[in-house]
Amino acid sequence: MLRSSHVGSFPLEYSLSNVERIVVDLASLGLDVPPYPQLRSFIDIYLEPLVRAGLLVYEKGFFYGSPKDISSWSGVVDVPEAKYAVEVIMRLKLRFKGLRAPITGPFTLASRIYLSRESATLSNTLLTHNEVVKGFLKEYVSYFVEYMADLGYNIVFLDEPALGFIIGARRNLYNYSDTDIVEVLDYIAKYVANVEVGIHVCGRIHKRILEILAEVSRIKYLSLEFHDNPTNIDVLDKSLLEKYDKIISPGIISTRNPRLESEEEAYTLLEKIYNITGGRVDLISGDCGFGGLRGTLSNSEEEYRLALMKLEKVIKVCRRLTYV
Repeated sequence: MLRSSHVGSFPLEYSLSNVERIVVDLASLGLDVPPYPQLRSFIDIYLEPLVRAGLLVYEKGFFYGSPKDISSWSGVVDVPEAKYAVEVIMRLKLRFKGLRAPITGPFTLASRIYLSRESATLSNTLLTHNEVVKGFLKEYVSYFVEYMADLGYNIVFLDEPALGFIIGARRNLYNYSDTDIVEVLDYIAKYVANVEVGIHVCGRIHKRILEILAEVSRIKYLSLEFHDNPTNIDVLDKSLLEKYDKIISPGIISTRNPRLESEEEAYTLLEKIYNITGGRVDLISGDCGFGGLRGTLSNSEEEYRLALMKLEKVIKVCRRLTYV
């Protein structure tokens, strides 16, 4: 049976009361595998321990730090909203088929840590220090995987939008080899044995991205967007998915456009992806998180209601295709 899911964010302000509200609403909708609701930036959540330790400076929406300082970190990781979401589920005895933990990956975190205030370009980020990404940040993100597994999340998705521009059609940025990328992701994915692992790369992708991700042995699910980037369908390769035993977790509705898709539109897209991949599809969702709806309507309540209506479409078409 195909399972419905969600990438992570919602267009509501961050508070534990909103976390509880969303979890309850997702249970009422019948979403199969919900994430903990991300109501803060997916960068802020995962760099917070480094800021608390005084190893990163957060200033006007930017993080600043040096490779040496960051690599000296030793401490514990925590994500309060992820912990609270599990507490709500247990207290209210809500029933889901799984729990999803979106965790921002090391390449994306590195791309948002600036080395100085002189420039906001990618060349002034920690991404240019391969040794830190392949060393400290790889370990650091692994601790979050272990933390989520201990909380009870049985599916982890590494959010790595940065791979969409690091992996080029011909070569990679900043001297990262294909092997470097595969080994970093595989290390994190293998850190905890009792969870399933996926990876989310938003935006337009090309063939080499799919080929490299397919080589990460422990990653099972490849979450890609297909509604707002329909050309991604052309990259799908059934034989590649079969060879490496991968499953596509497709985004089938827009998470940025405030238009509500029809059920038929969502179903047609899902059915097309299902047929191309030979049925290697699961954990169907929107293209990305619903944080992309912020500011598209008159207020956050309207945006949140729209997000739930879009998820309802996902749930309906998953059930419809399952029973065809």
